[in-house]
Amino acid sequence: MNTGIIIQARRSSTRLKDKIIMKLPTTSNISMLGRVIMRSKMACDNVILATSDLAEDDLTAEEAIKHGAKVYRGSLDDVLMRYIKSAEKYNIQRIVRITADCPCLDAEVIKKAIDLHETSGVDYVSNVEKRTYPHGLDTEVVTLDALKKTDKEVKDIKVREHVTWHIRKSDNFSKLDLLEESGNDYSKIRITVDTNEDYALINLIYYMLGDNFNYKDIVELFSKNNWLEALNNNVYQKYVYKNEKEEIDEALKLLKLNGMEKAYKILERAR
Repeated sequence: MNTGIIIQARRSSTRLKDKIIMKLPTTSNISMLGRVIMRSKMACDNVILATSDLAEDDLTAEEAIKHGAKVYRGSLDDVLMRYIKSAEKYNIQRIVRITADCPCLDAEVIKKAIDLHETSGVDYVSNVEKRTYPHGLDTEVVTLDALKKTDKEVKDIKVREHVTWHIRKSDNFSKLDLLEESGNDYSKIRITVDTNEDYALINLIYYMLGDNFNYKDIVELFSKNNWLEALNNNVYQKYVYKNEKEEIDEALKLLKLNGMEKAYKILERAR
């Protein structure tokens, strides 16, 4: 089964526009997208950027080619179809899904996910459904057949934008979780980039650790410098909810996180 890493990226991020082409660290000439591609290529030679066909993503495609990735361009919103067409164009049956806002991803974690997928024969392997790795090492491995099955079962564009959400929530697919090997839970460490706070933290990580680090180095860095976690621990992770109850439960968490006790009590009583 031919394996390839497909990185989804676009410049039109709603919270931090152009984050993928921002320099990382700021004193370097390498973009965040460049870092993601370079780290991905340490795990697999076959790396593809799946971006939109809008003119604003011409620069995104150029940046990917500059760092040795292949490129597929398609729908801005239908990211599921972007993945399917990317895999078909480059003859990939086993897809490793990576997002361009995770510039600290770990090649060894990616390799472990690929190995687990290969030896188990399941449709889908990930470390995102049951998190024990830091948030930002997100790695998903899925068959092209499973994505095509999703294409037939799901028409809601908001769900298709999140590519694997239906697979994660449906009982129609075989799945396995990739768990942190030591049995520890490092999911509270947030090293993905959605906001300026996230970007500042990732810059600090690169300044403090250099270019050649893995997630264990980050875990050790956070254990020695507890203040790092405070830089972005109030950032909310956007998500697609299965039903109204799930969304309200998450809203309650968000209200409590921001100290909005009165609103929290009103919503809690109303549900």
